[in-house]
Amino acid sequence: MKLVIAGAVAAGMSTASKLKRLDPSINITVYEKGKDVSYGACGMPYYVSGEIEDDQSLVARTAEEFRKKGIVLHLKHEVTYIDPLNKEIMVHGLENDTKFSAIYDKLLIATGANAIRLPIEGSELSGIHTLGTLEDGRGLHSILRDDSVQKVAVIGAGYIGVEISESLRKLGKEVVLVEQEPHVLPKFSPLIAEVVEDNLRENGVTIHLEERLEKYGGDSHVEKLYTDQGIYDVDLVIEAIGVKPATKFLDKSGIKRLNNGAVKVNDKLETNIKDIYAAGDCAAYPHKLTGKLAYIPLGTHANKAGRIIAERLSGMDSHFHGVIGSSVLKAFELEIARTGLTLSEAEAFNSDTVSIRALDRAGYYPGATPVDILVIYDVETCKILGVEMVGEQGVAHRINVAASAISSGLTAHEVSQLDLAYAPPFSPVWDPLQTACNQIKCRK
Repeated sequence: MKLVIAGAVAAGMSTASKLKRLDPSINITVYEKGKDVSYGACGMPYYVSGEIEDDQSLVARTAEEFRKKGIVLHLKHEVTYIDPLNKEIMVHGLENDTKFSAIYDKLLIATGANAIRLPIEGSELSGIHTLGTLEDGRGLHSILRDDSVQKVAVIGAGYIGVEISESLRKLGKEVVLVEQEPHVLPKFSPLIAEVVEDNLRENGVTIHLEERLEKYGGDSHVEKLYTDQGIYDVDLVIEAIGVKPATKFLDKSGIKRLNNGAVKVNDKLETNIKDIYAAGDCAAYPHKLTGKLAYIPLGTHANKAGRIIAERLSGMDSHFHGVIGSSVLKAFELEIARTGLTLSEAEAFNSDTVSIRALDRAGYYPGATPVDILVIYDVETCKILGVEMVGEQGVAHRINVAASAISSGLTAHEVSQLDLAYAPPFSPVWDPLQTACNQIKCRK
């Protein structure tokens, strides 16, 4: 069997590595548009800030390490077309401008996603960056060491926007964070977002909410930011408004996709076309709560999906159990996390919320700090539908308890009765998550 993989970062190389271990006889060929493989994109803000000193620290395995395992890996080669009827792909060798075809028995689409650029006046000016690839990270790491770069605008206050704002402040830059929504981190409730906003401001980030970018100004390099509410001088801009699946090359393939381009897959990671799989940031996975396909680009999903595909190709009856949107990020002193449905997603259910503020450990133990928690629940069944948290300590680990509870379909009472570990340095007698669930009064 010949497996061809388009894309060599998380999902693609997770599949290739696992499959080679399970069945060394399988012929695996990988085509990667860039020059980097198997790297942790989520670590790039910390490389930009200097907390991670070496970009190679983000690389899980090098291209040569994969080749030594018998995986044929072509860098700077872009898959440009798929012909499912003849099981053939077209490849463009970018360095030498060569074009050729290749045959497959099984095909994995793992081309990831591209950072979205704003199509506005001045967008062609130099000094406007994104942070989507390791190459982007290297570029920002270098230019931000230039003392002439002092005023930086970040466009978009989602996960990357908030994380890169922290990185910039650690480098001593003046940071203007522009977000067109009413709050930073739009996927979170205002309760959580407002805590984050206060923290960002306390750490020197200037935030402009409900403000829309209209154009950039400058001769050849960006010098000004024009919004619907003001004009700001800048030395550099980082656009962090989201990503779009890198699937344009599938337009004539017959492979079904969501409106944003994400490839539709089932719990076997199969597309609608036989012998073609998809995984990673280019794919939309089944959501365990809504039953619909959800586009939630995260490295955790990519690696798990890659493992499942490898197991299936080796003959195992493995299934991908779906996603619920678990995520966590850091902003200065804060840990911010969520799992399950957002408030807007929960509107499709008969849902309600409770929120509390509690200490992360026993009040008498030194260093106790507050944690804000929002729990979304089904008012009929009392099952937990979503949880959001923010605090200085313990949030990243508590959200995993919530994710487990939601995945298992636990009710508020069942979460309240979980036998969680307790000691004063780590938690109050009643864990804050359980305290929140104790506020939920079920109809049944």
